[in-house]
This record gives sequence, structure tokens and C-alpha cells, in this order.
Amino acid sequence: MRSTSAKATLAAIPLLLILLASAAQAANGAAPKPIPGGISPDAHIFVPGPTALDVEPSSITDFTGFSALAYVSGTATDGSGNSFRRSTDMRVFQGRYVAQDGITRTATFAFI
Repeated sequence: MRSTSAKATLAAIPLLLILLASAAQAANGAAPKPIPGGISPDAHIFVPGPTALDVEPSSITDFTGFSALAYVSGTATDGSGNSFRRSTDMRVFQGRYVAQDGITRTATFAFI
């Protein structure tokens, strides 16, 4: 049985890779242009809520391609055995986009 810290570390690796890739793209101008608006000035996404499931799934402006959106809900248990409800969404985009440097590029992105 793996320890709780090992499980947490393994769970964080995909998110860390996405963040590192995003930082590298931003450094060379290849990062996509974000959609206007969102849940905060730094988070250009719209999330489903109790009154609106029909939200903008993309977080990329000038994007043409495939996008997938999954809503995941269920019960989770923490390391102390406490159960709680958890809801989240995951998004994947693959296609062509106009980057911040104005060049049209092809890439795959994931938002977890």
C-alpha cells in the first residue's frame, strides 16, 4: 500500500507536466490566446454550475479542432477516512490555434 504522500505526488505529476508545458509555451510565444472572461482574471474558463450546464467549453480563442468535456462527480475519501462529495470537469483540446505570437500552430492541450 502506498503512503498518502506518495499517492498525492503521483496524482500531481500530470498537472505539473501541464503547468511546465504551459510555462514553456508562454516563454516562446506559442501559448494560445485565452478566451475573454472567465471565473477570474487569471482563469479564462467557465465552469458548470447548478443553474448553467451549457457553458463555453473552450479556453482557447481562435481554435479549430476537437474538444472534449467531461463532468466528473462522486464521493471521495481522505486519508483519515472522511467522505465528501467532489465535482470537477476535465477538458481536452486538439487542433489548430493562433498563438500569442500570431503564428497558426497545431497542438494538444488538457485542462484537469
